[in-house]
Amino acid sequence: MSELFHGLDRLDLRGQVLRWSALEPEGAGGEMNEWLAAAQQFAARLQEDAVRVPEEEWPEVARAWGQLLEGARQATGEQRNEWLLRDLWLRASLVRTAGPRLDRPLHDPGEVVERALAAMPMSLREAASRAPRWRELEREQILSLRMIRRLLGPVTFLGGLPAEHPRRDECRMWERLLPDLP
Repeated sequence: MSELFHGLDRLDLRGQVLRWSALEPEGAGGEMNEWLAAAQQFAARLQEDAVRVPEEEWPEVARAWGQLLEGARQATGEQRNEWLLRDLWLRASLVRTAGPRLDRPLHDPGEVVERALAAMPMSLREAASRAPRWRELEREQILSLRMIRRLLGPVTFLGGLPAEHPRRDECRMWERLLPDLP
């Protein structure tokens, strides 16, 4: 185990922020399971302590989370959107528990929606035509439909978007596909 991952379970949120803020993502190394554990530890600490984070520290917390995810991407690759999904789920959780805050990093529901929709592996039209007959499709198409379900998870967890959100109707159309997705 690299020194980078040593003792993560003993670090509080501040320790996590300090550890990952100093990370140089290029060449960080590490195995997939180490990065998964690191992301899980950071997210757990942040969710536990979010109400106690001073307003002025949120940019540093967001930077550290971004550095951790970038280090994971550099060391392990995209891993079928693993790092994106972890980011979206953490953001959705913070929005749901603390409310949307456009002025605070990691608390913007629009960011969750935009990034999830941008990562969709096919168009809404394609997904709507394929989803009801997914059992007849090739493996890669089925995996793409499953990815749509996974990407919609954090979006639906937000509990809806305000009426004025520019992509609210589009999200609703995607969400209507959920019962048919594998």
